[in-house]
Amino acid sequence: MKQYEKPDEGLQNVSSSEPENPPQSSPVPRSRNPFYALTFPNYRLFFIGQSVSVIGTWMQIVAQNWLVWELTGMAKWLGIVNGANAIPYILFSMWGGKVADRYPRRDILVVTQIVAMLLAGVLTLLTLSLWIPIQPWHIAVLAGFSGILNAFNLPAQQAFVTDIIDEKEALGNAIALNSLRFNSARFVGPMLAGLVLVKWGAGVCFLLNAISFAAVILSLLKMQLPSFIPHNRDLSMREGMIYILNHRPTLRNVILMAAGAMFVWSGSTLFPVIATHFKLRERGYSWMVSANGIGAMLCGFLLASVFEVIPTRTRIYVGAVLFGSALFLVSVATSFTAVLGLLMVSGFGMILCAASSNTSVQKGVPEHLRGRVMAVYSLAFQGVMPFGGLMVGYMADRLSAPIALRINASIFLVTTLVLFAWSQRERVSYNAPDG
Repeated sequence: MKQYEKPDEGLQNVSSSEPENPPQSSPVPRSRNPFYALTFPNYRLFFIGQSVSVIGTWMQIVAQNWLVWELTGMAKWLGIVNGANAIPYILFSMWGGKVADRYPRRDILVVTQIVAMLLAGVLTLLTLSLWIPIQPWHIAVLAGFSGILNAFNLPAQQAFVTDIIDEKEALGNAIALNSLRFNSARFVGPMLAGLVLVKWGAGVCFLLNAISFAAVILSLLKMQLPSFIPHNRDLSMREGMIYILNHRPTLRNVILMAAGAMFVWSGSTLFPVIATHFKLRERGYSWMVSANGIGAMLCGFLLASVFEVIPTRTRIYVGAVLFGSALFLVSVATSFTAVLGLLMVSGFGMILCAASSNTSVQKGVPEHLRGRVMAVYSLAFQGVMPFGGLMVGYMADRLSAPIALRINASIFLVTTLVLFAWSQRERVSYNAPDG
């Protein structure tokens, strides 16, 4: 396995206070080709398989949220369903990190994708009334099983990128391409979901998602990987937590992702409410998700090409401010066109922040801790966001959707400024150049 001697943001070892961008100059990338990581055969297979599968996943996300809204007409049920996977995810994610460090990550991913296919199949049968009529609690229960699944899938998937990229200089490009792939699917998936929902209903969206998992399973099985060598050491989560707590740039990244998930990413739970307010229903909802995906997709492409010359720390905090500010302005927008434009800006800022943060953490973490550290990092996002969805749903029912968005965006922006000030104070104390 590779070691990353000069992390982009933070320390070489587990020290407590070195600033994110050390004084030495960054190495020049081997290639300015924005698709350089695709020259690695295993990564190319992974990219293609995931591209198909994630389109299906986004179709299911849109269809599931709309189905819950149609069944209940209550924003809090959107929060309940989106929050139902939080408890099992939190309970099992640390185990997922240990498993990702102990067993072959490809095998883990094959198993999780097969189970995900089965869960989507069950949801299809329920929605099409081929078994029993669908109820909101059925969707919540399946979301709980998805939480367990994601606890093992996400840490393995995050860490697996380093298994299929042979050069450390290409890691940032691979992460940027992952963002481009994910958000291209976030544009295409909701657009397709809107068409399918209107013509055939949510059940067909779930069926197409179940089928899409075959692409990623086949791509994983076709990869040629070296034999897996397990780490011969105690794989305690305590070791990973000590690393995060002592490595301040990584700690700040974890806090920022948790705050983003709690207060702004969760705002997407209210998209059906906003679409209904503008009397656009399913089509408007799919347009909102797609607009968010367009901005994110554009950012992913720029990250893979020209944005790599911008210091990582700068990208993280500028992205966070764009993300939070745009969502705040959505809460006061008076036209649906303005909402779509702001969601594009929000998606751009979200990926600028999240992908840069991911690159920073991945380049700094020691290989033997990668699965456990990425489990905590994923937990900061995936485990917290359902609680944010639950909270914003209840706030919207009690106060209104715009007020809920306004309050949450404000809290996130204040958190971002506090983390930036903490980071800046360390940089000044070490006389590091700005960047």
